[in-house]
Amino acid sequence: MAQSQGLGYEICLLPREKALTFADYLNSRGIPAKAAPGASEHWSVYAAREEDVPAAKRELARFIKNPWDSSFSQPSWSRGARAPKRRGMKPRFFQALSWNPLSATSIVEVICIAFFIGEFADEDFMVSMFSLNHAQGAMLPWGAYRLITPAFLHFGIMHIAFNLVMWEALARPIERVLGTGKLVALALVVAAFSNLLQYMALQNGVFGGLSGVVYGVIGYLGVISKRPDAPQALGFPAGLLAVSVVFILFGFFTGGIANFCHLGGLAVGAAIGLVDFRRPRLFG
Repeated sequence: MAQSQGLGYEICLLPREKALTFADYLNSRGIPAKAAPGASEHWSVYAAREEDVPAAKRELARFIKNPWDSSFSQPSWSRGARAPKRRGMKPRFFQALSWNPLSATSIVEVICIAFFIGEFADEDFMVSMFSLNHAQGAMLPWGAYRLITPAFLHFGIMHIAFNLVMWEALARPIERVLGTGKLVALALVVAAFSNLLQYMALQNGVFGGLSGVVYGVIGYLGVISKRPDAPQALGFPAGLLAVSVVFILFGFFTGGIANFCHLGGLAVGAAIGLVDFRRPRLFG
């Protein structure tokens, strides 16, 4: 069996998401593997060692028979953490969409939508309870949640739609590759820092939106995606970081934009990415 362009020994050809899931599963079973673009829109899965090929093909037979079994999908979320005892928690409807309602990425989306519905019912209440603004007075210890909750407030359908699309596209790969803990920690730190910076710069009015956190995710991915060992699942669109900087700078010449929130999010996200970039071992 020949080795394919240094990638390893080809096991199979699958749709992209299934190839990534199966490669993660093989790694969790102690079989070093990776997925790479193959023919047409499919991806190839490779085993790093020739002696692992028979075992990988046996696992492939099981995978093809029941690809939605949680024993296969769990490694993509936990990267080798102990699988939960309960199986079948992800309904087949969501499995078909590759959308896990119990993931941190999805939970953030649901919270944003719930807040948006709440604003339709009583915007004044939602703003007074969850915004961070000088009119509310000093932020006492029991009001520390306001450092985070402005990220869930949105003012307009296009505002929330754009933020959720970007969050889904960029945050979910981080959770799949680096785990839920990493994504949650990143989002909380970025939200707190960017919201506080905007609060300090804003004298009147309120602000809200997930865009500060989205910019943080862009900054983080823009840095760690440059690591030589970065998996293809963390592929970062070329030029997105530069375009983001241009949009932030442009925002300072227009009104109604939380520019300092965006700038702070991008900066702290990139800073966290730089720390992780220098870690000897980040993936796997």
